[in-house]
Amino acid sequence: MSYKRRRGLGGRGTGETGKGHDRGSGSGGERGGMPTGRRRALISASAVVGALLFGYGAAALWLFPSTANAGDAAVVRVPDVVAMTEADARSRITESDLEFTVRTGMHHPDAPEGTVLSQSPLPGQFARPGAPVEAVLSRGPEVHTLPDVAGLSERQATIVLERLGYTVDVQRREDPIPSGRAVETEPPAGTELKVPGNLVLVISEGAPIVVVPDLRGMHIDDAVEILSEAGLELGSISFDEAAVEAPGRIVGQYPPPDYSLRAGDTVELRVSGQPDRLNDDAESDLL
Repeated sequence: MSYKRRRGLGGRGTGETGKGHDRGSGSGGERGGMPTGRRRALISASAVVGALLFGYGAAALWLFPSTANAGDAAVVRVPDVVAMTEADARSRITESDLEFTVRTGMHHPDAPEGTVLSQSPLPGQFARPGAPVEAVLSRGPEVHTLPDVAGLSERQATIVLERLGYTVDVQRREDPIPSGRAVETEPPAGTELKVPGNLVLVISEGAPIVVVPDLRGMHIDDAVEILSEAGLELGSISFDEAAVEAPGRIVGQYPPPDYSLRAGDTVELRVSGQPDRLNDDAESDLL
């Protein structure tokens, strides 16, 4: 058998192959095309959507014609009620033979509560008598109660306040609260403040720096008072029995004189004498 005959390219085989190709083409076209049922459903859906859009468009054109003669008695010009109070806007719309309706309001930092922020249709458009005019009313500025952020880190306090909608101005000052922590806000916590708004966040730089006084040679009772006046506190006390100074006198201190400390820090003292003897002397003074 020749190559042509085997491949169906000649003689009777060619015709049969051609017929088979025609049938295959027809079948392939059916498979490749959209099924009849689906095509009919799509056409029906398109028709429904088109009818709805046509109906909506017709209603919109009827209620709010795009162009009209100002003297046409069948239409009225929509008045401008933006920035009016609700009562004045309602009266103005009703006098124009239109229906005043209110949509959900929204907060506005400057417009008082009940003020018209926007309207639809826009001022100057034409509408059929009785058509609705929707107004969006202001709910006034948004207001929050300032939280207490004292003790938070600067970053934490700033995040809390900024998320509420405030602009934060950081100021620093000396304070017994550890450095880098929030001291307070100005205005203070609990104040009602509108959004957006500005406030001051006070951050501690730590307690003020003080100089350690020279306490050597003083009696311990006098030293306690001097430390308090300097903003420092008495730390641990040790006793030196071999000291030649009178009992109760300070023979050493740590930190040394003129050393810089934060207010509220402690100073350790070394006192001459014995603890028991010092207590006895104190009791004698009381007697």
